[in-house]
Amino acid sequence: MKRWLLWFALAPQTFLLAGMLRDLGLPRFDFGALACLYLAFFAQRPALPWLLLGFAAGRCLVDAASLPVQLLVLGIPVGVLLPLRALFFGQNWLALLGAAALCAAAIPRLAALCGSLFGQPSMTAVIDLGSMLWTTLLVPPLLWVLRALPPFAQFEERA
Repeated sequence: MKRWLLWFALAPQTFLLAGMLRDLGLPRFDFGALACLYLAFFAQRPALPWLLLGFAAGRCLVDAASLPVQLLVLGIPVGVLLPLRALFFGQNWLALLGAAALCAAAIPRLAALCGSLFGQPSMTAVIDLGSMLWTTLLVPPLLWVLRALPPFAQFEERA
């Protein structure tokens, strides 16, 4: 119970922290890609729906689209990458770079598509090549760091 309270108190706030760091002048990157990779490759499978809910709530804090749209935007890449977990289990840096590039390209497009389908335009639906590059480069090391911190470490699936 304590780990779930910690998850829903801290996981959504990471999106606000990423926005604050971007406002301070650090490179812009998509924290949604980091969330998708954590869920697809490292999170406990029985907990995935609730973990996804926490990340979608966090994405609602920084985007104008509603929670169901954010569930689709983050859930579709997780669903596509989840079968690859058996092939790339662990901190396989090359696989994470490729998956981060895929998520960095797919998430803005999914945000635009889902936002237009449901009449809720997304503020993060802008495809920025600089953001895609920094997301691809920063997500694997940030994922390595976040996997060691609570609440992420408490939901990691052990091999």
